Amino acid sequence: MIDDWYLVKCPAVDERQQSYCGDTIRILTRATEVIVTSYVACISERRWHVVPLFFARDTNWWINENPARVPQAADGTAAERLPDTQSLLGRFDTYSFEVLRLVAKRNRTDVEVMATEKGSLDLVYINNVTMTFLVVGEGRIETLREYPEYNELNWVLE
Repeated sequence: MIDDWYLVKCPAVDERQQSYCGDTIRILTRATEVIVTSYVACISERRWHVVPLFFARDTNWWINENPARVPQAADGTAAERLPDTQSLLGRFDTYSFEVLRLVAKRNRTDVEVMATEKGSLDLVYINNVTMTFLVVGEGRIETLREYPEYNELNWVLE
């Protein structure tokens, strides 16, 4: 079997970074799967100090929904979204993300996860979330598109 490689032009993270800047490198489809499943595992394990390392400097994190109804919807950056994600999940005593389906092709990975959270006062939150990740050649997430089930999410946020 021939491995599926994708050529990616790496952007410079900052002026001091010498390696990869402007170089075209190859990223293996399997690598994008590992990056995405590792990201999901870190959230499930509450390893918040590691989670930001998965993202490129200016990652676009888009969330599906009408921004007039859901203020968190539309475009944002990973730097803006991560505190909100940690705050939301911090409401629960236990939670887990389980990968249900994963499809990867080149530098794109689509994943469906089952988010299951339990909190005090019998608070239970279950949501199937579909996410699309684009990974750049340096192995970091450049774009995240998230499609949560807002009926469940709004119930928890009230």
